[in-house]
Amino acid sequence: MLSSRESKRNLIRALIILIALISGIQLATSSGRAMNIYQPPLESFDQNVNYIQGTKTEKELTQLMKNRHFIGTVTLVKNNHLVYQQGFGYANQAQGLMNSGKVTYQIASIQKSMTAVLLMKTAAEKHFSLDTPVSKFYPQIQGANLITLRNLLTMTSGIADQQPIKKPANDKQFLQYTVNKVKINPQMIGQLHYQPVNFVLLAGIIQRENQMSYYKYFEKNIIKPLGLRYSYFYQNMNKYLAVQAQGYHFNPRKPTAYVPFKEKRAGYDEQLGTGNLYMSNGDLYQTLRAFMTSSILTPRQTAALYSPGKTRSTYLSGVYSIRQTVPQLLGQQYAGYHFHGTEFGFDTIGDISKNGADAVIFTSNAANYGANNNYSLDIPIYKQLIDDPQIF
Repeated sequence: MLSSRESKRNLIRALIILIALISGIQLATSSGRAMNIYQPPLESFDQNVNYIQGTKTEKELTQLMKNRHFIGTVTLVKNNHLVYQQGFGYANQAQGLMNSGKVTYQIASIQKSMTAVLLMKTAAEKHFSLDTPVSKFYPQIQGANLITLRNLLTMTSGIADQQPIKKPANDKQFLQYTVNKVKINPQMIGQLHYQPVNFVLLAGIIQRENQMSYYKYFEKNIIKPLGLRYSYFYQNMNKYLAVQAQGYHFNPRKPTAYVPFKEKRAGYDEQLGTGNLYMSNGDLYQTLRAFMTSSILTPRQTAALYSPGKTRSTYLSGVYSIRQTVPQLLGQQYAGYHFHGTEFGFDTIGDISKNGADAVIFTSNAANYGANNNYSLDIPIYKQLIDDPQIF
């Protein structure tokens, strides 16, 4: 027979375990890695759901979608639970495919956040740091000794604008073109100047150090470990036509005109490591959550990756610090990262909390650039979702 005191202790232990399971609390293992207690199963993202009916969040979201003539898919996650996912309009009008949780979109520059994680993983395995001079990998680039890998990750390298390649090229050819053309302005080093070429150079390092293509290393360390089902690169586009969105030009006078955006192959070729990846909203969330919860890197590596170091940049390895870029969201409950990617008629905008438990994702295949969606679309919903007491 257990004493009443022992019975109370067992009851308290049981309650603690139950709360941890419900809340998705991370428990550290002896190796220092994080163990994820709960995460939404990928299958749950295949369907449209609405568990926020009648809430202030739903009312505000519905009005935003109407005002902006939104076409695409919206996904909301709170406390590690998918609480809302709805598709709006056509993913591919010619094929009769409607937007939904199964549809894949070009995520554009958000891919840079994944390249950053792969670079950090490579650095740990090959024993170099983010403070390693770029000249170690590209001695032929003039001024490369003045900048580090962290400068590339934070867009503070001083690299000037680069003319796009005008003809189809494989990865080796494009990387060589980039190295030959890149110019570093010493006076710009340390200042935030957004240039995708920074991540092209990082992708080249990943390939060289691992002796395999960027795409194979990505599949080995992200797609397969996370069990992603709707994630693929442009080379495999034809295999996923049944779930693939078409990018459209947005016409404010005719929001549902659905005029296809024509893409040239060279536009994909020059996006090595920076923006030639398709993903569904569910796969995107699961990937970013894995980054936040140190499911691929160790906690120490994750902290190092999202640190500006001496650069003081607000751009941190493919994402932006909400606290630094959105002054009105200074509360600890809002701590997290903003992400944005746009190309060929696609526009993906969102935010994810620092612990990965809360997120909003707006993915459009008919980008309404005139509405200035960046921040003005996602941040109000992110704040409202976290503040709303009616949702979990």
